[in-house]
Amino acid sequence: MDQRALRNTRLTYEYRELMEVNSDVIQLKALGSAPYEKYRITFNIRTIISPIPTHREKTVCNLIIPSEYPIVKPIVTVDDCSMPPPWHVNWYVDGRWCEGDWRIEESLVTFIYRCARTIQFHPDYTDARYDAAANKDAIAFWDANKNNRSVIPCDNKNIIDNHYRGG
Repeated sequence: MDQRALRNTRLTYEYRELMEVNSDVIQLKALGSAPYEKYRITFNIRTIISPIPTHREKTVCNLIIPSEYPIVKPIVTVDDCSMPPPWHVNWYVDGRWCEGDWRIEESLVTFIYRCARTIQFHPDYTDARYDAAANKDAIAFWDANKNNRSVIPCDNKNIIDNHYRGG
């Protein structure tokens, strides 16, 4: 089987898994035609969008799967309707998510769950090292609040929906 056929087969299976994720917390909509390379994701997760802190109850993002996937990582960006992006060290101010390490064996479901956990400011999914930060201005906010459980995490919803057992 050629590489393109393998990629399309993987995308077909990834689509099926992603559709199982749909819940009140995370909603995914495939865009275009199969095999899907673009999704709109609505995270119904409270997130911090400024250092005051100011909160937002939902964030709409776009997931783009590049033609070189899975060798090249997927891209998550905040949709224009949800700007500004989370005020988080792992989110660029232009709305791109800095996902950290990408491994080709990681499923898109696991990738989306990691993204959701940064939106809710889960401490285990935050890399606040200066050389790793996408938003260096957010480091001071993170350092000042990372142990304050009334601020971080800013949402305690269970990211993994009870009916989904994969990931």
